[in-house]
Amino acid sequence: MSKNPIEDNAFDGMTVLCVDDERIILRTLTRLFHRKKYKIITADSAKNALDVMKEENVDVILSDMRMPEMDGARLLEEVANLHPTTYRIVLSGYADFDSTVAAINLGKIHRFVNKPWDNDALINAVEEGLNLIRLQKENQILKNKIEHQNTLLKNVNNELEDKVNLRTKQIRASLLRNDRNNKDCEKMLFNFIGINPNLSGVFAKNVAQLASRLAEELNVEKELLHDIRLAGFLIEVGLLGLDPIYSNTPFRVLTNAQKAIFLNQGEYAQQILSPAQRLNTVNSILAHQYRPIKAIAELMTGQELLACKIIIIARDYWRFSYGKINKKKMNFEDVIIELNKSREVKYDGNILDLLIEKPELINDHNTEEGLTSLQILPNMVLKHSLYSSKNLLILAEGHVFTDSSIRKLIEYESNKKQTFVIVIDEIKPTDN
Repeated sequence: MSKNPIEDNAFDGMTVLCVDDERIILRTLTRLFHRKKYKIITADSAKNALDVMKEENVDVILSDMRMPEMDGARLLEEVANLHPTTYRIVLSGYADFDSTVAAINLGKIHRFVNKPWDNDALINAVEEGLNLIRLQKENQILKNKIEHQNTLLKNVNNELEDKVNLRTKQIRASLLRNDRNNKDCEKMLFNFIGINPNLSGVFAKNVAQLASRLAEELNVEKELLHDIRLAGFLIEVGLLGLDPIYSNTPFRVLTNAQKAIFLNQGEYAQQILSPAQRLNTVNSILAHQYRPIKAIAELMTGQELLACKIIIIARDYWRFSYGKINKKKMNFEDVIIELNKSREVKYDGNILDLLIEKPELINDHNTEEGLTSLQILPNMVLKHSLYSSKNLLILAEGHVFTDSSIRKLIEYESNKKQTFVIVIDEIKPTDN
């Protein structure tokens, strides 16, 4: 029978240092751990242990209490000061009980194990420490990624705000600037997904389009409609913090442990989007999107609950279509069969019936007449977003054209040899 890969490989590359002045004890400990994946090194004195830790990255130190020159409690206190991330365990006999308790009360020791020890208990104590250190390292890596992404977001926002500030005038212009900043921020977030080789801008665009069409059929308010569309664009943002295996492997091929991590991506989405307070509704939708609808109903109400149910159906329609759930890509009829299997568990029956009744909502045929870039005038409002040939967002729906943005769009078409059909929603009144 094969062992769980997490149990076998979780501690690869990690190091345990055993310290005791009795060499027979060190040999016993070495034999005890010799089948383990992690590295075991030994030291026969506290001084030698500290010298070793100058050269080696030690994750867990296991020290005897009674040693000449420097006892285990003092050694681990030194380790706590010099190497605070190392997990510290002391081996202690009953005669050393008082000094062990004193050391623990000072906060310098994480665990103590009685001598003579039980082999299984000692192994468990060491591996609990290794697991804690491993999780802390993984958490720090994720935190660094998120901080880096947030820094990028902040820097781009600052640059955009500086550019927009040059064109703002009085209160009306200031409001327009803020609106533009938000849309540019949203465009940047979507393009993070579009340029990621493991994610798909086409998939995100299709989810956003189907979700917004379902929402329009259900007469969702205009402001929430915008949030639904944006949640569709950012549907996979939580995968940015995960290993590419989770975006490149069909869900049903993943192991149970991997599925649990995949379904927890809402937490990563929350961390990525948390700096943008205006995206609270989008953040909430993405955070709860992989919960059963009854559980979501306990956390959300009204239009926001409806929005989340819409996103879930639009997301999984395209996940089945693209082969992101099963290995096989599916047509409309096969996807509907799959969705119906989880009716009222994962998927709202009324929204599912709407999709079944109106399959045309899936199609991407735009029959509206549009203008060329040379026909656009300032204050015209863009109705449908414009995308590059590589499915990166160029201009978001709702963009109010200015002389500058019109000029840049014309330059873009000329440089990229791409011609847009631009559908206009309305014309904003000119400020006096």
